[in-house]
Amino acid sequence: MICPTCGYQNSPREKFCQQCGLILPKASRSKLPVVIIVSFLIFTAIGTGLAYHFGVINNDPKYVKYDKIEPKDVTGKWKFVEETKKGVLDKNLRSFEITPSKITYRVKSSKELQKIDLSLRIVVKSSKLIVFANKDASNWLAFRLKKHKINGVERTVLALPVQDGEWVYFVREGK
Repeated sequence: MICPTCGYQNSPREKFCQQCGLILPKASRSKLPVVIIVSFLIFTAIGTGLAYHFGVINNDPKYVKYDKIEPKDVTGKWKFVEETKKGVLDKNLRSFEITPSKITYRVKSSKELQKIDLSLRIVVKSSKLIVFANKDASNWLAFRLKKHKINGVERTVLALPVQDGEWVYFVREGK
C-alpha cells in the first residue's frame, strides 16, 4: 500500500505508514469473486432450465430391478423416441399414458380411446419382461425398464418388444 502523504511503499497488511505514521486507507477488495459466483449461479439456473426443457434432466423412472416394478414406478406420459429397426412400430401409436390403475392410448386411425386396466401383473423372468393386463387378459402391455442411450445421454427407457427381437423405446415426458 503506497502512503498518500509520503509515497512510501508499505506492505498490504500495514495499518500505519512505516515512514510517516499516517493511518493508511483500507485496501479495496476486488469484486471479481462475487461476479464469478453470481455468474456461476445464473448459468447453472439457465442450464438446468434448458436441460429440464429438453429432457436431459430426466424424469425417468427410478431404475428398479425388473421383478420389483409396480404401476407407480412407470406412471406418466410416455413418448416414442427410437426403434431398433425402422418401421417396426405402428406409425399411429407414438405415445401413451400410464396411471396407477390403467394404461390409455389412442391410435390415430381409431376415434376410441384404448384402455388396459392394470389389475394383473406378470413377471416373465427369462426375458425380464413385465406384463400388465386386464383380469381376462384381453388387453395387455409387455415392457421392461432398460438403460439406453438417447442422443448420447443414458436414460432409463420403457422398452417394448415388437416383433422378431425388435424393440421400441419410450421416454417419460415432463410432468
